[in-house]
Amino acid sequence: MKRATNERGIALLVAVLGLLVSGSLISAFVILGVLEHRMASNTRRVGQAFSAAEHGLSQTVGNWNSTAWNTMAVNDSVVVSGVTPGGTGSYAGLVRRLNNEMFVVDIAATDGAGGARQRLGAFVKLRPIDMDIRAALTTRGQTRVGGNAAISGVDSDPSGWTGCPPDSSVSGIMLPSVGDLETIGGCSSASCIDGSPPVGTDPNINDSTFFEYGDVDWAELVAMATKVLPPGTYTGVQPSYVSGRCDTPDPRNWGDPFVPTSDCGSYFPIIYISGDASVNGNYGQGILLVDGNLSVQGGFQFYGIVIVRQALETTGTGGHFNGAVLAANVDLDQATVLGDALIQYSQCATKKVLSSAAPGALLRSRAWFHAY
Repeated sequence: MKRATNERGIALLVAVLGLLVSGSLISAFVILGVLEHRMASNTRRVGQAFSAAEHGLSQTVGNWNSTAWNTMAVNDSVVVSGVTPGGTGSYAGLVRRLNNEMFVVDIAATDGAGGARQRLGAFVKLRPIDMDIRAALTTRGQTRVGGNAAISGVDSDPSGWTGCPPDSSVSGIMLPSVGDLETIGGCSSASCIDGSPPVGTDPNINDSTFFEYGDVDWAELVAMATKVLPPGTYTGVQPSYVSGRCDTPDPRNWGDPFVPTSDCGSYFPIIYISGDASVNGNYGQGILLVDGNLSVQGGFQFYGIVIVRQALETTGTGGHFNGAVLAANVDLDQATVLGDALIQYSQCATKKVLSSAAPGALLRSRAWFHAY
């Protein structure tokens, strides 16, 4: 048998096989590169969506809308939405009330191109402002009460308000020393002051009594204000409406304590006046902060908490405060009082406005969850 000795063409075959192997390797590298690029792009998009969801949670909790959300009924919800800085993602979701103190925030977010989606949730608990209210009127320095003024520490619920637990009486007036109190005219011998006891004393009353409230201080409370007003005279304070809805931007709309079932009845603003203020007539509710002196005339009525950094003075027909008042100095010397009390303690009014103003905070542990 003869052997083939002519091997011409083997080099071409080897070259073709080499090209095939090289092409396969190059194709594999290209495919791997494309896959890695896609995986990196998907990971980046998922990261952007996750960051957008985190941003949505932090924005929702950090900018807690106490005015609208704290008054929601259990199981009610509101829609929230927004975009991240630079437009790298967007989010939308719900804030749902679970009970009187707890909420769940459910946020779904996408990256800027809309190719990835992440969903996060968080449990939020209201952080009530802690005010140690032990009297209808807490003050320091010289305090004068006279005329037809009346101060009562006997708990009284505002007419028509519901969900008010009973409370024991507090002092009518609390101040550092009995010697700081002067009663004249119709209030001689403190006959116009009622409470348990009518006049209480605490030598430890100081700046912190008026300007520190648990873990919140005056500056933080001012920062929470929903109405920031300049010094001046305010008349016509009363609820107002636009298209049947409470006109909350109206600077003279301080809620409606007389019709609690109305849209303005659940509006409890924090009103900050940045200097001396004079209020003449009408009514409101919430927390009133005055960074100066407060003068009240015309039967003005306020339900909630009033904090005055300097002096409170009522003249003429004076006014009514239902809840609690904290003022550095007080002069209540008036000729006529509309109604049966000038300052009337109300646990219901103080608790309701403090609860309404409470900011939301994440739970200390297991606050958030990844829902995908």
